[in-house]
Amino acid sequence: MGTEVEFPKALRSVSLAARRHPLMLFFALVIAFSWVVWAPAVLLSRGSSAPQTSAFCHLAGSLGPMVSAFVVTTLAGGSTAIRELLGRVFRWKIGVKWWLVAVVGPAILFLAAAVISRLLFGEWPELAEFGRSEEFSFLGLIPYWIANILFYGFGEEVGWRGFALPRLQTGRSALAAALILSLFWAAWHVPLFSFAMGLKSMGLTAVPGWFFFIVTGSVLLAWIYNSTGGSVLIVSVFHGTLDIAINSPSGPELANVMGALVTIWGLAALVWAGPKNLARRRRKQQAPHLPAPGDARVL
Repeated sequence: MGTEVEFPKALRSVSLAARRHPLMLFFALVIAFSWVVWAPAVLLSRGSSAPQTSAFCHLAGSLGPMVSAFVVTTLAGGSTAIRELLGRVFRWKIGVKWWLVAVVGPAILFLAAAVISRLLFGEWPELAEFGRSEEFSFLGLIPYWIANILFYGFGEEVGWRGFALPRLQTGRSALAAALILSLFWAAWHVPLFSFAMGLKSMGLTAVPGWFFFIVTGSVLLAWIYNSTGGSVLIVSVFHGTLDIAINSPSGPELANVMGALVTIWGLAALVWAGPKNLARRRRKQQAPHLPAPGDARVL
């Protein structure tokens, strides 16, 4: 009987904490979920090789931001808040040009990087390797693309841009919010440096460049998110297709050039859209004002 009385109190306490400190709880849950799921791959990386196990751990751990977003959203706002979040996850009426940015943009970046690589290094990258993966070669091409968009696109962006960014933008400029978010986004990747292909082979000298890529990538994604009126769908598709393009095994030079082009794109978006809203014709997307569970008041 005592346990039955205490449980609702504990649940109410957690719900109250979620309403008062949603970002703190979200970031804590993201790290806890993803790092625990990635732990077996980290341990395996120190012993015998198990590439498929590590790859599946990589995929599953990438759901941490999305899972955490739904958990904290449910605790803080209940079904009303979940419906609001899902409305942005499936917001598809955002204009043809943004669909082109999300679907075609990464392929254009790949081709531009190939041309630049040819000019700089004197030979063409392996263009036929576009869209393939060494880490997930056992999946096949189409299943890999689908998994990449679902796990790395939606798995990350429902949390990073769908949940965290609007709350960080409340009371801050869009640029400041994107920069703060990039710090958590970068820190979240730390275990991947021990087992994920691409990051595992990265030397210490390349880490600053990777971090700057994360920072400017955060700005670029914030620009897309704000410019589309908060479409989690479009940033998820863009994130997934960009990962597919940049991780194609076409040579390290091409990946580095693509990273540089994304950095330039992010800086150009900042100059074009401005730091306050990171959108030329829209205001920044801020945290939704929703009633608490079981409460008709607007928080």
